[in-house]
Amino acid sequence: MKTLGPETIEQRLLALARLTQPGSLGVTRLLYTPAWHDAQALVYRWMEDAGLCPWWDAVGNVHGRVDGASETTILTGSHIDTVVNGGAYDGAYGVVGAIWALSHLKQRPFLRQSVEVVSFCEEEGSHFPITCWGSRALMGEVTPGDAKTICDPDGVSLRQAMDAHHLNADKISEAAKDYAAFVELHIEQGPWLEAQGKDIGVVTSIFGQERWTVRVKGVSRHAGTTALRDRHDALIAASRMVLAVQDVANSSEHIGIATVGELHVIGGSTNCVPGDVVFHVDLRAETDRVRQRLAGQLTHHFQQIAQSTGVTVAIEKNTDERMVKMDATLQNVIAGSCRSQGLSFMPIASRAGHDAQIIGRKIPTAMIFVPSHQGLSHHGEEYTAPEQLQRGVAVLLQTLEQLAQGLPGVGQDQSFATPNVLPGRWFG
Repeated sequence: MKTLGPETIEQRLLALARLTQPGSLGVTRLLYTPAWHDAQALVYRWMEDAGLCPWWDAVGNVHGRVDGASETTILTGSHIDTVVNGGAYDGAYGVVGAIWALSHLKQRPFLRQSVEVVSFCEEEGSHFPITCWGSRALMGEVTPGDAKTICDPDGVSLRQAMDAHHLNADKISEAAKDYAAFVELHIEQGPWLEAQGKDIGVVTSIFGQERWTVRVKGVSRHAGTTALRDRHDALIAASRMVLAVQDVANSSEHIGIATVGELHVIGGSTNCVPGDVVFHVDLRAETDRVRQRLAGQLTHHFQQIAQSTGVTVAIEKNTDERMVKMDATLQNVIAGSCRSQGLSFMPIASRAGHDAQIIGRKIPTAMIFVPSHQGLSHHGEEYTAPEQLQRGVAVLLQTLEQLAQGLPGVGQDQSFATPNVLPGRWFG
């Protein structure tokens, strides 16, 4: 067993980045693919090298552990899957940083509570239409039935994909465990920490989020012989709906955001009026009430556009995650760790979704952010400087050590010292 030095953080992130789907513009590492398996296997070896006695759970999460005097366990970690053509830091930093922290905790003579690191098998929802498969399994929120019915675009079920990696979907319930608290280290994925010159972001809440599949059905007819007045053009209607999403986003950006990231003309050709279009909406807001209001506005706009263009529209909600507040006691522990190390910090609301959003519904949870250069994320040029990476893992280590010594009050309603949102400004 060896204790990891600070230079290891960036080196290991770059080593993971090389495990990607061939031909990717960045890093593409999707759940239950060869690149994914290679990455989890590498993480397993790193945990083994650090003396953390690693194991795979029923869905493919990889765990390591430092035992304390009590079975009560503090959890840390993040995910190693990526979006298509993503970056080297999103998720992976929280895994690599947590292994670094536990390698140092392993050297401590006495810990009251145990500490565990997890490399979640999936968070992004880039392969199957479900996000946070790994953390949902850990919280006991998925079943063997989910593995059978949830399929990728090629019709391959989660169960079939798991079988290919020698994971038994019938044992999914065995992945669920109890923890006292969860702390996730992550890059910000937005521009705010860098713009404000802060070392650390103490996350106060995670925006609620929902994702829709919207299907617009018109009539496919000959492009040359069908007069404009006689057309029921699904693409024209869908395009107006996309612009409606942009209009709603423009009117509410300080409290919510909406995006269309995919649009497909089904069976389209150059000489046909489009008759079938599918697009996807991502909607987020700082409160669930705001999100519901924005969703109602979009639904109303879509229905009006469908009526005026002679098409039909069907909306399927694939994801519905409510806003989650981070634990105030844990926020104060993180802030205290920053102060003791002379690091600048600020409270920040996360507009990006995380495993912490799933876990934070059940146990005290917190997040530590480090800056993202130019706010760039989900992109091959995603970057955080080595010294910023090291500051984040140093704060994580001190935070975990305090929690492992049995800090009282975790989960109690306390107030973080500074406001969580600056009025009228954008948060990443």
